[in-house]
Amino acid sequence: MGSSVFFAIRDALKAARKQFGENEVLRLQSPATPERIRISCADPILKRALVEPREGEKSFFVSI
Repeated sequence: MGSSVFFAIRDALKAARKQFGENEVLRLQSPATPERIRISCADPILKRALVEPREGEKSFFVSI
């Protein structure tokens, strides 16, 4: 039952991204928290809030 909700959210996000012209591959991690869902929408509001890293600037987060 839980996986059907996750896949329904994923399909809704794909439709929203297509509506906003986002063609990049959707990477949605489980659990799908409200923050992850909001960021995955890729709407114009989110695009205005993106911060591009400056040259030589290191990421605060470490990917494992």
